[in-house]
Amino acid sequence: MANSGMNNLQLEKLSGRENYNTWKFAVKTYLEHEDLWQCVDPETKEVDPKKDIKAKSKIILLVEPTNYVHIENAKTAREVWKNLQNVFEDSGLSRKVGLLKDLINTSLDSCASAEEYVNKIMTIAHKLRNISFKVDDEWLGTLILAGLPENYKPVIMGIESSGVKISSDFIKTRLLQEVKVSESSVFFTKNKQNAHNNIIIV
Repeated sequence: MANSGMNNLQLEKLSGRENYNTWKFAVKTYLEHEDLWQCVDPETKEVDPKKDIKAKSKIILLVEPTNYVHIENAKTAREVWKNLQNVFEDSGLSRKVGLLKDLINTSLDSCASAEEYVNKIMTIAHKLRNISFKVDDEWLGTLILAGLPENYKPVIMGIESSGVKISSDFIKTRLLQEVKVSESSVFFTKNKQNAHNNIIIV
């Protein structure tokens, strides 16, 4: 009964390269929940045959039939997973260069909000790490700062003078806090002006 909530989830089927990364993350989480990930994990030396059949079946049923051609001869869950990885995981140099270019060219001015900006940076970095490209966390935090417009210079100077070690999480949190403070200040100023404008002189 404990698994019923997870079993009722409508997991997206693997259609191709465009949804492979999200599919991989969701199915890995699902298999972990079902205590079946060890059937796929290369670190596991011995796999329970019954669990392996179950894991293999679950993975195959979460693949679009058009992709069965890549896995129909696989004997184990690990083979199914590996075959799909070989076909759909785009980890070539052109993919790395494209993602790195996106990462470097993303700035706060090119995004609708600070939240969208940091989420975009973190998502691209996650994609790079998924294809075995090392993204240093201090470098990533500094890159987030590098994409800010000139009026954020006091924020950068404040972080520098604090002596705190730069990390992507710290910079992300600090930036979003800064935006909230700024928005609150604008809201307060506008309300003050409106209150002043609404004074009725008798």
